[in-house]
Amino acid sequence: MRRPLLTLVIGAALSVGLVAQTSLDTFWHQPDGTNLQGTVLNCATGEGRRALPCGGSMSPMTVLATPFVRSGNGDPIIFSDVTTTAKQFEITKPTEATSYRFVNPCNVDVRIRRVASMSESVTLTTGTRFLARSSETLGTSDPKFVSIIATAAPAGDCAPELQYGRGG
Repeated sequence: MRRPLLTLVIGAALSVGLVAQTSLDTFWHQPDGTNLQGTVLNCATGEGRRALPCGGSMSPMTVLATPFVRSGNGDPIIFSDVTTTAKQFEITKPTEATSYRFVNPCNVDVRIRRVASMSESVTLTTGTRFLARSSETLGTSDPKFVSIIATAAPAGDCAPELQYGRGG
């Protein structure tokens, strides 16, 4: 008598569990109330049961970068005495270099531009602008000459540095 009664109790519990499972709302909802379904991976937004597809504009992006490794002899190219008058410099890029790090220790912004000869120059509206007291790593071409100008009169010595390398 105990065995049939136990079987009935277990069967009833399983039936109730299955009915409850099918009636639960297991879907995430869009802001307009529509269900998110399908094989798209959805990420929680931190707001109740609201989710958005992962990788969308609401998801943070992981940026992968390799560290900057210096090329050549390791010494930077220093552009001394940069002022509001454009100054040209001859430079040599190591063959294995794919990027460069430009350090601007000056108290003013500077502009640098690749030029074809020592007679060409950068202006206040050409080239790449580097903010005062900043550094940035960029991809490189193979310049022979560069021209640099300060966008305002520096208060003291202004000597930006360029270091060739890979990664960054």
